[in-house]
Amino acid sequence: MVYFGFSNVERKMAKIKIIYLITGLKTGGTEIILYKLLKRLDKEKFEPLVISITPIGEIGEKIKKEGFKVLSLNSKFKFDPLIIFRLISILKKEKPKILHTFLFHANFLGEIIGKICKVPIIISSIRSEKFGGKLREKLLKYTKVFSDIIVAVSHKVAEEMIRKKIVSKDKVKVIYNGVDLKEFSFQNKDARKKIREELGINEKQPLLISVGRLVKAKGYPFLIKAMYQLKEKYSDLILIILGEGEDRKKIEDQIKNLKLENNVILLGNKNNVADYLSTADVFVLSSLWEGMPNALLEAMACGLPVVATKVSGIPEIILNEETGLLTEPQNPSDLTKKIDYLLSLPEKKRKEIGEKARNKIKENFSLDKMVRKYENLYENLLSSG
Repeated sequence: MVYFGFSNVERKMAKIKIIYLITGLKTGGTEIILYKLLKRLDKEKFEPLVISITPIGEIGEKIKKEGFKVLSLNSKFKFDPLIIFRLISILKKEKPKILHTFLFHANFLGEIIGKICKVPIIISSIRSEKFGGKLREKLLKYTKVFSDIIVAVSHKVAEEMIRKKIVSKDKVKVIYNGVDLKEFSFQNKDARKKIREELGINEKQPLLISVGRLVKAKGYPFLIKAMYQLKEKYSDLILIILGEGEDRKKIEDQIKNLKLENNVILLGNKNNVADYLSTADVFVLSSLWEGMPNALLEAMACGLPVVATKVSGIPEIILNEETGLLTEPQNPSDLTKKIDYLLSLPEKKRKEIGEKARNKIKENFSLDKMVRKYENLYENLLSSG
């Protein structure tokens, strides 16, 4: 059998060159997943090159430190006409066997330019059921014909694409995000004690945690309203939020207006997320929409009982009242009720829910499983080409 000009013998010797094209490499769920995929990718089989449309950010620097080649098209805007020629030049020079794109602008540009440059295999990725409005949906319909496969992060995302006739069912493959089960392991008692001391929180004080960018999609205003309601019963309850974003000022103002300065702490971005998860009693995700939230997977991997809104792919992760609790989005009262339920449980019962949550992640959402599925996808597409 011949694979795009390689015989079986030659193919064993030649690595498969893959170009990963992404809109940007600042801190975000998609960027982190790409970083983790690259770290675990079989380097004997694959030769990756990462291209960012916008200047290289924090995650891009981490990828470079791992020894991978990272280029930037140096666009100050996501759609700069000059980047078309830069990308064509790179693709013609590098001659990848696979072009794998992430996020809308990279998908749109990569599908068209990849086809023009005759890249043998083009894979695009859809990370959320919110595609960005009617115009983007129309553009996706036109360009998705150039992709060999579209990877969706959940069945809900895949179903939404098919329902809106953006893509046909036979071109969609679901690959869940994965968690490093060594990094996010059962709660670290030493980290719990250390961080609680740093934050001035005693061991018995109930502590909630949420992790995610401070943006509209995460629904933080509804979580903070829930905190206001919970304060009536739990006067010493603390919520810590890890993440940064454009809505920080709005959230700070809401906290101040509700007089929750002593109850809600915005900690910004943290590298040691697993340690902070170990510090908390309950993880809360109040998102209005999602794809496959890494933060939720990580919290469950740490054995934390979780409350999360039943949007997008979240019901594919949480079996309600068994591996966590599902709550209605944009509903502070329901959020309050579910958080109160978990806080009221005996510690032993909360731990049982957390253990079931970790087992769910281990069975279906491990990082190794995710990487194997991507590697199999690449090899299967090449062999069938």
